[in-house]
Amino acid sequence: MRKKPAVIFNAFRIVAGKYLLKTAVCLLICGFCIYLLCLHPVLVFICINLIRLMKGTGKGKKGRQILLLIVLGIVLIGSCTKTNEFTIGTGFMMPETRLEIVDTFRVDLSTILVDSIITSSKQIAYVGNYEDTIFGLITSRSFFDLKYDIFGEIEEKAIYDSAAFILNYTSKNIGDTLYPMSVSVHRMTEQIVPINLERILYNASTALFNTSSFNYEPEPMSTVVFLPEPNGRDTAVYLNVNAFGEELFSLIRSKDERVSSEDFFRNYVKGFVLTSGSVVNNAILGFAAGTEKLVLKIFYHINREEQEKKELVIKMGDIGRQFNKVDFDLSRTPLADIRENRNEVPAKLTGNKAFMQGMTGLYVKCKFPTVQNLMAGDGWKVLKAELVVEPEKFSYEKFPLPDSLYIYSGDKKNNMSMLRDGNNQHLKALFEFDDYLHENNRYTFDITDFILNELSDSYFDPNQSLILGLASTKQGARFQRLIVEGRRPPVKLKLYYLSY
Repeated sequence: MRKKPAVIFNAFRIVAGKYLLKTAVCLLICGFCIYLLCLHPVLVFICINLIRLMKGTGKGKKGRQILLLIVLGIVLIGSCTKTNEFTIGTGFMMPETRLEIVDTFRVDLSTILVDSIITSSKQIAYVGNYEDTIFGLITSRSFFDLKYDIFGEIEEKAIYDSAAFILNYTSKNIGDTLYPMSVSVHRMTEQIVPINLERILYNASTALFNTSSFNYEPEPMSTVVFLPEPNGRDTAVYLNVNAFGEELFSLIRSKDERVSSEDFFRNYVKGFVLTSGSVVNNAILGFAAGTEKLVLKIFYHINREEQEKKELVIKMGDIGRQFNKVDFDLSRTPLADIRENRNEVPAKLTGNKAFMQGMTGLYVKCKFPTVQNLMAGDGWKVLKAELVVEPEKFSYEKFPLPDSLYIYSGDKKNNMSMLRDGNNQHLKALFEFDDYLHENNRYTFDITDFILNELSDSYFDPNQSLILGLASTKQGARFQRLIVEGRRPPVKLKLYYLSY
């Protein structure tokens, strides 16, 4: 019984050595962090996250010790460092400095319509029509011509068999492809002439638009009715043009003047138009329209000891002369009055929703009327700005959302210019899919540079806006769409800033 006090004392010493020392160290570190919080809130934020990481770094001591040294290094370096945003130190920062996050800025949404979208040189031919209650009736026709070539010799004994345009499927389709469709081809009565953009955009190139059109014969050369199989074993649709093929075959074999040069050939074969035929379609199919993909094949044979089958392949002409004309009727949709309203309709007049769709020229416009309130007083510094965009739930079950959404700056006339990131690339946001709850699907843009630039002169222009759409190269090549609500709100301006 005499040894009991000694045993108790030894047990207390062990516990104190193991736990009280750690407690004291923890209290010391916590006190130091509180001190730093007043001087270096950003550094503390970084250190906290590193400490969290330290907890999940392997089971070994060594990893945690290394991370602890990193944290202490950041703390020690930060105590005598200046940031590139503003000066930090006891002589400049007040104890009441706080890191704040605000996402309650008002965002006014609207839908705007851009009259003309470039659809040439996209190497895709859209044909068909589709109607829904939101975007109305959409109809697409595709224009193209043929490439002149030195066709070579065709033997006198050659016998013509048939001819057909070969249309190869792509995965770029909208609507219901479970029902029969029809596609017709018409012969054009005037040549395709791209528009010189120098007069419009001070750009030396040429282009054709979703509103461009050229005359063609009303009666089709051929019509084919088929069940679309864009993902099936049959990868192409054959549009038979036997009468035209036989005529062209004879001209080439006889070396007629009409096929002797590019000018003569283009005057003879001005071009063709693919349209939706007589069958009521409820889908728009996208066919490959590269020079090697959309072709006219003329089949013939030569009788010898064994019949020799041959074919003449005439490729599509320059991709700059292939384009899609897109017509859309919004009369029975929430956007019925968009043209009468100078091509802009606020979300409050369209069921508190805003709409974006490629090919049709619809974009989502965002304005920030309350950002100017930041100018009300001194003592703040913006560290980061984000624009968070959440699509309307269940609006993308039939039409998948764009993988990437791009952002433009806009003025009061909705003239758009690219916003660029740190690599001088068009600023974009990737779609973030919530695998668990499917509730936080979103696009997140880092618009820090835009906000800082707008606030640099202590004034935020209320007419300044951000406009959401596809990339300039895809706006005229995809029917992808986005619907956002204006009530929840699903579009948030999120600012991280220091107040002091």
